[in-house]
Amino acid sequence: MGAGASASRSSTTLTPSEASAAENAFHIFNSIHSAMRLWGSSLNHNGLSAFLATVPEGTILYHGSSHPEPPTTADWLAFEIEHGEWFARAIMVPPPQTAQDANPLLQHRWHRAQRQPSRPGTSSEPQGHGYLHLYRATKPLRLLYLDGMSAGNTNMGTLDMQDYLLRGNRSAELWEEYERAQSLCDLVTPWGLQGLIRTEAGFEIVKCDFSDSMEFLAANQRPEDGDSGLEGYLDVQMFENMRSLSQRYHGIGANRVALDFSSMVSPMFYPVNLTNPDPNKQEPHLRRLTSVTDQELRAIKARVEEVVRDRVDGKQASVDWQGVTDMIVTRYADRLWDVAETVDSLRVLQGVVNGLLNSHIDYSVEDEGYERAITNCAKHYVQFSPVTTEQDHLISVAIGSVTQAICATLFDVRKVILDDADGASDETLAAAKGLLKSLNSKLRWSRWKECTSCSSDEVCFVPMWPVGDKDSFDRPNCRNVTTIQKGWIDNRYWEPRFPLHGPEKPDDGSKKEGEPKDL
Repeated sequence: MGAGASASRSSTTLTPSEASAAENAFHIFNSIHSAMRLWGSSLNHNGLSAFLATVPEGTILYHGSSHPEPPTTADWLAFEIEHGEWFARAIMVPPPQTAQDANPLLQHRWHRAQRQPSRPGTSSEPQGHGYLHLYRATKPLRLLYLDGMSAGNTNMGTLDMQDYLLRGNRSAELWEEYERAQSLCDLVTPWGLQGLIRTEAGFEIVKCDFSDSMEFLAANQRPEDGDSGLEGYLDVQMFENMRSLSQRYHGIGANRVALDFSSMVSPMFYPVNLTNPDPNKQEPHLRRLTSVTDQELRAIKARVEEVVRDRVDGKQASVDWQGVTDMIVTRYADRLWDVAETVDSLRVLQGVVNGLLNSHIDYSVEDEGYERAITNCAKHYVQFSPVTTEQDHLISVAIGSVTQAICATLFDVRKVILDDADGASDETLAAAKGLLKSLNSKLRWSRWKECTSCSSDEVCFVPMWPVGDKDSFDRPNCRNVTTIQKGWIDNRYWEPRFPLHGPEKPDDGSKKEGEPKDL
C-alpha cells in the first residue's frame, strides 16, 4: 500500500512487492532520476531511498573549520570549494538577531558549530580565523547515499530516513547534527562503510574517520573582516554560492560519485503507509515515514544492511537505471509538456503523437486496440536492461509502470484525435490535452520546473535547505546578485525557522512580521 493505505495489517514478515513498486512507480522513477542531482533533490526533498555510493580515489574534498587541525570525530566534507568555504570561519560569534540580517546560511553554520565537540589539543577560546581544509581520497570511499534534501534540518520529512528508519528515533532533535552523524557512523561502519552522502545547499559527506583513506593536503587560513582578500567578496558571496550550486543541478560532475542503482532500497518497495500527515503544510505528494510502524521500519532497515553487506565490496555489476530514466525523460518530457500546454492545433498534435508512437506499430499486423503496440512502447527502454538483483526487478517494475502509463495515455490520445481527424473541433483538442495534463500531473518531472532561460549574470533559483522562498519552490525563477535572497526571510520555504540565539528576551509580542520564530 502507498499513500493513503492503512497502517494496520496482520502481515508477519514485511517484504517488498511488485504491487508496491507499481503503485509507487512515479515516485520511484523520480527518486532514481534525481539521485545525486541537486535540482530534483531540491524539489523531491523528502527522499525515501538509500543507495551504495563510491567516491573514487584521487577526489579532492573540502572541509571548513575554525581549527587548522583535522577533525578527530565524525565530521563533514564538501564536494565544492564554496560549500567548504562557508564553514571556514571562526565559530564563537553569535548569529544576528534581526530579520534583515538573519541569513539562513549564517544560522546554519552557527547551529552546526554550537554542537561541535572539542578537539584534543585545541583551545576553546574564540578563534581569530577560519580554515579551509583540502583532502584527497587515497582509496575509493564506500558510502551510503540518502536521496532528497537529506541534510536539511526540517520537520517536513527530510530527516525521516535517518531518524525514523536508520536511527530508530522518532523524537530526535532537529539540531543534534553531531549526535546524528556519530550515531549514523556507529551504524554503517560495521557494515563496511566510511560514511554517508547527504544533500543540502550542496552535496556533503559525513566522514566517520578523517584518518581513513584520506590525505590531508592543507589548511588554508581564511581572511576575516578588514583583511585583504575580502574586497567586494561579501557583496557577491551569496550569489556566487548559488552559481556554484546551479552547476550541480544535473549531476555532481567529473564522475566524483558512482551510485550502485542495483543496491537501491526504499520503503516505496513495501506495502506501508507513506501518507504525508500534513498535506496543507507542503506538497501532499512529498511522502513521509510518519505512519510506518516501528516493526516495519526495522524490517526495511534490516534490508538496507543486508544489501550493503552483500554489495559493499563493489564487485557485483550495477544496472544504470538512472540512464534508463534519462532516456525516457529525454524522449518524452518536452513533447508531453508542449502538447499538453502550448499546442493549439489538432494537426500539430496529431503529428507529434504519431511521431512518438509510429515506431511501436507494425502496420502489417492486425492489432485491435493497439494492445501489442502499447506493450512494445511500454517495455522499449527496460527490456534490454539486465535484472540481477531483487532491487533491479522492483525498479524495472516501477519504470515499466511509468512507461505503461505514458504509452497507454498517448494511444488514448491518438484514438481521440484520429477519430475526429476529418471534423476537427475545439472539443477534440481539449479532450486530448486533458488526458495529457492528467498524465503530466502524475509524472511530476522536475525538468518541467526549470527556468526556460537565464542570462549569464543570473541563476535559476530553487529552494535548497536552508535557503529559499515558497514562491521559488512553486515556480523557480532567474535571480541575480541583487535579488538572490528575495523572500528568504519573510516568505521562507523551509520549516521550522531557525531559533534566535543570544540573550534570552521575554516574548512580549513585539517580533516583527517575518522575523525567525523560536523553536
